[in-house]
Amino acid sequence: MFYELFLRSFADGNGDGIGDFKGATEKLDYLAELGITGIWLLPIMKSPSYHGYTVSDFYSVNPAYGTLEDAKVFLERAHTKGMKVILDMPLNHTAITHPWFLKALSGDNRHRSKYLWLEKPEWLKARRPWDNQKVWSKLNGEYYYALFGPGSPDLNYENPELREEAKRILSFWLSLGFDGFRFDAAKHIFDFSKETGKCEYQHERNIAFWKDLTEHCRKINPDAVFVSEVWDDPDIVDLYSTVFGIGFNFPLAYAIKENILVLNPGKLAEALYHVMNRYFGDEILYASGTFLTNHDMTRLLSYMKGDESKALLAFSVLTTLPGIPFIYYGEELGMKGEYNEFANEAQLEPFPWFELGSGPWQTEWKAFASNPPFSGLSYEVQGLTIHSYFSRVKNILHFRKKNSWIGNCKILEIKVKNNVLFLAVEVKGETTLFVHNFNPKAVILEKQGHTTLINGELSEFENSISLERMSSAMIK
Repeated sequence: MFYELFLRSFADGNGDGIGDFKGATEKLDYLAELGITGIWLLPIMKSPSYHGYTVSDFYSVNPAYGTLEDAKVFLERAHTKGMKVILDMPLNHTAITHPWFLKALSGDNRHRSKYLWLEKPEWLKARRPWDNQKVWSKLNGEYYYALFGPGSPDLNYENPELREEAKRILSFWLSLGFDGFRFDAAKHIFDFSKETGKCEYQHERNIAFWKDLTEHCRKINPDAVFVSEVWDDPDIVDLYSTVFGIGFNFPLAYAIKENILVLNPGKLAEALYHVMNRYFGDEILYASGTFLTNHDMTRLLSYMKGDESKALLAFSVLTTLPGIPFIYYGEELGMKGEYNEFANEAQLEPFPWFELGSGPWQTEWKAFASNPPFSGLSYEVQGLTIHSYFSRVKNILHFRKKNSWIGNCKILEIKVKNNVLFLAVEVKGETTLFVHNFNPKAVILEKQGHTTLINGELSEFENSISLERMSSAMIK
């Protein structure tokens, strides 16, 4: 079970208000307390942007986060606690302040060939597939391809020298102690066609590129972990994920949230047959990276309009499905934040360790707009309260860690009866039933074996169980 961690917002180790490696190292016990066994670090490299996805030096740590030695200590401590750490690696583009791009602008042909420049005026008509925004940006009279905005010029991997450089970058971070990578924008390495002058995903070329890089990494560390970010339909995700080993299941995240928001278990069951289809067969080609939210999405409690019972039901459904769960930092506390494509700081706010918004380890690099002080969601308040939202999420996560076999189980059947979602799974010949009550009141179910509460409340009788509203249970 992985924890997506934005270092800048998590824990401040030197008192400057910005999260860093020293602070995160001191808080590893907190993650262990949650039951976390893996950490996904958002980009830590030197960057002019607050989020770090525009890199200006692939071989250094953002000075605000500390030093390479600080990073190494963090990795060593995490490993002693049984946690793997993977690094978010945005290899698709650089910052405009990267020396390669600055040299390219100055006329250095060697570095110019590392980027894609406008060759035909008609190429300016090209638009991004998802929002119809322009993809060509102009600086010093030069047009360069920048799919994700003017500050992120895309790299041109037609250049064989650049491909070898990418391998050296990955080797560097593996040698430091990272256990693998989450590859950002994996389907965008080749996404512009010079033949048509349009944005077109070239999946076969992309997959060949990633196969080359992952094979290189596995020679260094045979157990390296790779996660692909491919925001697309399941059949496209399948193509990439068989190369990486883990693929984020975006359709699953939407299926769970959309249908729990309106309390429609029937539609959720239909969706699960589609988005989790790889877990119905006997052979699983790759692991599904399951999640509810991430840094590019509205936070869970905001999505659920503040309804904690629906958010907890979403966590319960997530943790009873096969795959590898990824939890976004702060979701265990119920942090809020609405996604805005052009200013996504709302979901990157400081982790609220203290109720007043200040204290040892507390980050304060930006305002607490969505999660203000004295709102009752801080760890200081919730960590000491038995029935707090945090305590209930922690119990759900502990359930999943204790039953880690769920990650590799085979789905036998998904059905809905009387607004209750039933999920039957099998592992090593043993069948287990997960039950999720979508009703506004308790339901009476036949007692079929040993019952374990996942979240909510239940009462057991001689031949039946009463599962309370919005509650979940496991029956073996």
